[in-house]
Amino acid sequence: MVVPVFLETVEQTGFSTWLRETQSVFGFYFVLTFHTFGLVLLVGPSAAIDLRILGVGSQIQLAPLKKCYKLMWMGFVLNAVSGLLLVYAYPTKALTNPVFYIKLMLIGLAVWTMQRLKTQVFGDLNLNEAAMEARGKYLAIWSLVLWVGAITAGRLLAYTYTYLVYGFFAPGG
Repeated sequence: MVVPVFLETVEQTGFSTWLRETQSVFGFYFVLTFHTFGLVLLVGPSAAIDLRILGVGSQIQLAPLKKCYKLMWMGFVLNAVSGLLLVYAYPTKALTNPVFYIKLMLIGLAVWTMQRLKTQVFGDLNLNEAAMEARGKYLAIWSLVLWVGAITAGRLLAYTYTYLVYGFFAPGG
């Protein structure tokens, strides 16, 4: 594989180097921690809504869960910003790994599914609980599958790369 030279250019910037190499608490692991917080804010409420639609916790009314979408979008923004910083720290590692693109595709499909759920389940105020569940059942299943896939792909990124930084093969790569 020919690695594009622009990835080395990005890695050589002061900010990218600082993110990777600093001993400051605000470096790479700080950003990684906030990426995890964003994941919790995005996927946690989404999974709760999905499971509720599928009948878990049926004593909880479904309609008030629509308020969780603000929290989920906050998590999405936090993940997008922290994710960009993580890629900026290790652009070659991320952008040469096919698993990274699978993760992005799964996130895109999961967010699309999340929005479809909002429209179909919470969009009609005249629906009763049973109708809301019926409308969202298959989307809820897909949402759970897509989020599990995205999280799994994200975790695999730590182990499946060929290059850590430009010009250096990973052990076994």
